[in-house]
Amino acid sequence: MPRTSIWIVRFNWYIIQSDLYCLFSHKLLLDKLLVVCPNVHYCEEVLPRAELDAHLIHRCRGAITRCIKSSLGCTFQGPRSALQSHLWECPYRDQESGKNPVIEGEVSTIEIQRHHAELGISIVGGCDTPLSCLVIQEVFPAGEVAKDGRLKPGDQILEVNGEDLTQATHYHAKKALCHYFPVCRLTLYREKAEENTPIEKEEILKITLTKVKGKQLGIKLVGKRNGAGVYLLNLVPNGLACLDGRLRPDDRLLEINGMDVAYGTQEQAARLIQSSPDKVQFVVSRKSRPQTPDIIRSTSDTILGTSTSSNSDDSPWTMCRKSRERIIALSKDPQENLGVSVAGGIGSPRGDTPVYITNLNLQGCLGRSGQIKKGDVLLSINGMNLLGLSHTDAVNRVRVNAETKQVTLKIIEAPETTEGPGNFAPTWLFWQQLPRSCQTVKTVTLLRSPTGSLGFSVVGGCDCSQGNLPIFIKSIVLDTPASKDGRLKCGDIILSVNEHSLVSVTHTRAVELLKTIDGAVTLAVVSWPGTVV
Repeated sequence: MPRTSIWIVRFNWYIIQSDLYCLFSHKLLLDKLLVVCPNVHYCEEVLPRAELDAHLIHRCRGAITRCIKSSLGCTFQGPRSALQSHLWECPYRDQESGKNPVIEGEVSTIEIQRHHAELGISIVGGCDTPLSCLVIQEVFPAGEVAKDGRLKPGDQILEVNGEDLTQATHYHAKKALCHYFPVCRLTLYREKAEENTPIEKEEILKITLTKVKGKQLGIKLVGKRNGAGVYLLNLVPNGLACLDGRLRPDDRLLEINGMDVAYGTQEQAARLIQSSPDKVQFVVSRKSRPQTPDIIRSTSDTILGTSTSSNSDDSPWTMCRKSRERIIALSKDPQENLGVSVAGGIGSPRGDTPVYITNLNLQGCLGRSGQIKKGDVLLSINGMNLLGLSHTDAVNRVRVNAETKQVTLKIIEAPETTEGPGNFAPTWLFWQQLPRSCQTVKTVTLLRSPTGSLGFSVVGGCDCSQGNLPIFIKSIVLDTPASKDGRLKCGDIILSVNEHSLVSVTHTRAVELLKTIDGAVTLAVVSWPGTVV
């Protein structure tokens, strides 16, 4: 091919790549534009364009749905907000039909016969939490939901008996789900399992590095045996490129200081970099996985450029408010017991939790003192630590130390409490308000699927609009590594990934780490039990 033709091909290729970069940049800008939900007769929501699809699927009350009796012949098809009133008039209302399946990737409405007050599930999330939606954390084997067999952990609950839960707080959702009806009608959404074929997309990035006298740029270049072009082999630790953090191994160099190196050599690229006086301007091509269920993020999860405190206790979100420790000292008869019932401990049925007071005898020695209430967390008794113990060991330690005239308790005041004779049961929000000293960390190691996905989505980060928040697992998709492993749960907090801390990092940084680490992915996780309904 003549040399002129080669330059024309390269020039045309560069124009195409520039156009792709412009299109990508414009898409990012368009995704931030505020739009009005098209179902204006039923919904007044105004939201970023990037969130519109998820809104129409998950939350919009104007989304078109069919009657749950459609398999019997009902032809109703209308907005979700009208489904509840239709069901009272449906000509097939009293006829039994086969169980409607929960369809992946679609909104489904099902009915569950309810013979007991509890459904037999635990929930996490709510509109007042970083998860923003209500998610099933566990399905208990002996409960009504388990007997029905259709709901799974990770399903998002949108409505219960016609009551919209997409904008419900955690406590409001709990109350709505606990309200007894003989037939519990649930509208929910289940994320679609991943495809088996890996898909890659290409990003075109412009990155400028400023040289510093006496410090190397720190990039190693390489060519590929089966393809043209120059690639980054790796970044030298503590080099300028490594500290900057934007260039990555396997990035393909397209341009250096305006010079086309898409089909160049390592020597040509190195010469251009070395001859740059002050700055080196790169245009690189990066192959990356799409937003699979590994990480799913809406624009509301992150506010770029926001400066926030590194102390999560300063967050305006109530789940992060500071817990208060107290010392309680009292005198008693050595033969008198404390008059409290406790629950929790490492390995307890609901998970690894600190020991807390679940009931209180008002005539007992602690009840009479008026210094303690249901839900208070026990940290120590007479200087003997109670954290990190099994339920049996903690109870034995309390019992032995209670056989004295003087008893000193160190407690954390209950974030929640109840009155009346019944046992206290903490909600998921209760556990979120406890300090880190009460957390039990577990390690979970996963291997990626053929698509590169781990199978869960995350929210949170130090740059969230709600403040400096931990990284939470929002949802887990069926038939993925996280789902098959079974140890991760919706609502879990991820503290680190392969020794990289996720505490007080931005959402973007957490996403980057979770998506780019190769090989075995080891997560340090805190798992708090959800709210039982």
